Amino acid sequence: ATSLSKPHICGPMSAPRTVKCWAAAKPKAALEEVCMEVPSLGPHGVELRVQFCGLCGSDVHLINSDGGYADFTGFAVGKPQVCGHEVIGIVTAVGEEVTHVKVGERAGIGWQNGACHECEWCKKGDEQLCASVKATCCEGNVGAFADYVRIQDGKFCFAIPEACDSAQTAPLLCGGQTVWTPLVQQTKDGDKVGILGLGGLGHMAIKFASALGREVTALSGSASKAEEAKALGAHAFVAHSDQSQLDALAGTLDFILVTLATTQTVDFSKFFPLLRPRGTICFVGMCPPITADVFTLGFTMNNITTSNTGGRKEMESMLAFCAEKGIGASVVLRPMDEVNACLAELESAKHAKRFVLTRD
Repeated sequence: ATSLSKPHICGPMSAPRTVKCWAAAKPKAALEEVCMEVPSLGPHGVELRVQFCGLCGSDVHLINSDGGYADFTGFAVGKPQVCGHEVIGIVTAVGEEVTHVKVGERAGIGWQNGACHECEWCKKGDEQLCASVKATCCEGNVGAFADYVRIQDGKFCFAIPEACDSAQTAPLLCGGQTVWTPLVQQTKDGDKVGILGLGGLGHMAIKFASALGREVTALSGSASKAEEAKALGAHAFVAHSDQSQLDALAGTLDFILVTLATTQTVDFSKFFPLLRPRGTICFVGMCPPITADVFTLGFTMNNITTSNTGGRKEMESMLAFCAEKGIGASVVLRPMDEVNACLAELESAKHAKRFVLTRD
């Protein structure tokens, strides 16, 4: 078999590769380092040598086989679950049809790793809505908790601008894009924007919204996060545990971005009154089902929307914006062999930093 240890161009019949990866053998199991085989690269494929990989809440949900995630795990198809979908690395192999990234260059891969490119949504640049969407670490795909990662649709491998720091950019490839997309699609310059939740998604949302020219109010249940929020770029801070602060904010916000990721039931009814007429509340965090008084909302014509990662155009515009503005995620670096400790801390702690796993 052809060795892939050196950079090269892959033809469609190039060999499979054995990777070292951190895998869960069953739901909620500790990850163990194992060797697994990944398929040959086709003509549109790309392989990266992993250098940095962000740790995302979706990784936890996949490993735990939580709720709706269960159907998309490796377990569901009789395979271990190998997570990792916020990856920055060096291109080590490309298919013969790939021209936008080259061997030896730095590149990144996010949550999505494939689409049909022919449907209505792909042609509109909304590849994330494609019925044939593929994900980097779902349905048995070996993700980037590994030494190498391969995808078969190289259009979802992105060149990383020179000005972007690798470690700080890795979490942007899923978490960052998740908050970037609704901010650029559903808000405009000068809008008064509330960011609800100041964890991994929320801290990136504050940075983006402020740099985009929005007037940002951070909303948190913990008054102790006020200084942290303002340091990230928030113009104001409201502790939503204090009803008097909520009353003072009523009817002032054009947009609220909900970044909370929780399995606990949340009463969102206290946040709807914060919106101006025609204002929007958008959910990007994974929450249990919500309830809303549509009769009352009808008087102010408020909107409830959702958003997910975004298409390739949002990824490219986000990376260019970050390079121009010097924006990156706030990160904590840990070696990949500490992944289990990081996962445990991610589940138990809520703070405005993202873990990024590193490989030598």
